[in-house]
Amino acid sequence: MTDNKLLELFESLSGVEKREATKFLQSPFFNQREDVCRLWELLLSGKGREDAAMLYAIVCPGQGFEPSKWRHLQSFLVARIEDFLTQRAWDKMPMLHEIELAPVLRKKGLHKPLEAVLRRAGKRLESLPRDHEYYYWQYRLEWEQYAAVESQARTRENNLAAVGLAFDTFLIAGKLRLACLTESHQAVYNTAYEPGLLPALLQYTETSGLLQAPIVALYYHCYQALKVGAEADFRAFRRELEQQSAELPDDERRTLLLLALNYCIRRLNSGEAPYIREAFELYRVGLDTGSLLEAGHLSRFAFKNIVALGLRLEQFGWVEHFIRESDMLLEAKYREANRNYNLARLHFTRKDYQKAMPLLALVDESDLLLNLDSRIMLLKMYYETGEWDALDALISSFKILLLRKKKVIGYHQTHYLNILRYIQKLVRLNFTDKKAVAMLREVIQNDTSVIEKEWLLGKLG
Repeated sequence: MTDNKLLELFESLSGVEKREATKFLQSPFFNQREDVCRLWELLLSGKGREDAAMLYAIVCPGQGFEPSKWRHLQSFLVARIEDFLTQRAWDKMPMLHEIELAPVLRKKGLHKPLEAVLRRAGKRLESLPRDHEYYYWQYRLEWEQYAAVESQARTRENNLAAVGLAFDTFLIAGKLRLACLTESHQAVYNTAYEPGLLPALLQYTETSGLLQAPIVALYYHCYQALKVGAEADFRAFRRELEQQSAELPDDERRTLLLLALNYCIRRLNSGEAPYIREAFELYRVGLDTGSLLEAGHLSRFAFKNIVALGLRLEQFGWVEHFIRESDMLLEAKYREANRNYNLARLHFTRKDYQKAMPLLALVDESDLLLNLDSRIMLLKMYYETGEWDALDALISSFKILLLRKKKVIGYHQTHYLNILRYIQKLVRLNFTDKKAVAMLREVIQNDTSVIEKEWLLGKLG
């Protein structure tokens, strides 16, 4: 059997990559070992998982099996495949090619070819997305133009001011981008980060005029919205995102959209209902532009959030159409369970429990959290319809499941146990005792570790 690292790397390659890698390995410039080519052919033939001694005899005929040489051969092939992937990535970055070629030509004193390369680089730069990396390439190009002039004749006039501006823009946009991601991460995982240069860079940004650079303004307002929570900064962030969206690469547009959604979710968690529609519209923008897709798929969590927001806005027709038409965007292994769960949620919200219950039975246990949420929905339906025996039985089996899966679900266990405890209190509550009702309402209202709070409070009037 070949080394796991080699097999893992080989099996990650697409058909196109394997064909191109074959040409790469057959080129004497990149590889001069025939045994490496023979091992590669064995992998292509699908024999890579057979006995190591037998494979070695094919790759190195006439030689006795030597484990150390076999491991070295595999490691050498891994290195060549990594070289191929690096070369392939290089070929897809023509700007990098021009920028790296410029100093080579300069050092050889080839001034005319150098001028041509710098002109080509300038044209390529204008075709790049206007994200923070654009200013990195602008800085590199401005520097090479400065170095080209200095290598021929020192003059009083140069472009060092342009070099400095491009570098500052790249530095500050990159730091603000990192600050946005850090702030978002801190909010979820309660992790502390050292700010480093950030406070000084923020102050400089506000006084230097760099906010005139669109990418700096985009990240600046995003960070301020996440950090301070100011409505004005969020509006400025959304405005910049809308204006610059077409200029940004897909992955960056997706990241920024998710950061905007994070802001809305924070405001929703603070009880600010207008952000239901705000978040819903952001999700719809992401659907319309494809910005929410990653590797062609929509996250099952985003799918669930879109349905939840649509239901809170009572967009029942739209939600049903979305579930039935967009479920193909989910990964195949999650598709059926999430379609059934979200259709059940739609029917539950419409109080059509006869349609909802059979769909919940189709949600399998492969997605534990979805299965737990399905049980919660079933509990609420039993309560709504007064099926007390079924409710008690489900609560008992639910508690057993939560104890059995404690290590898997972690802190979620507390949230689910709390909702079970409060549903039992609702069942036993004397609703004619206004004081008891008010006390339970206050307890639930102040409990930060309970899910379905809105539903529970709704049952209390």
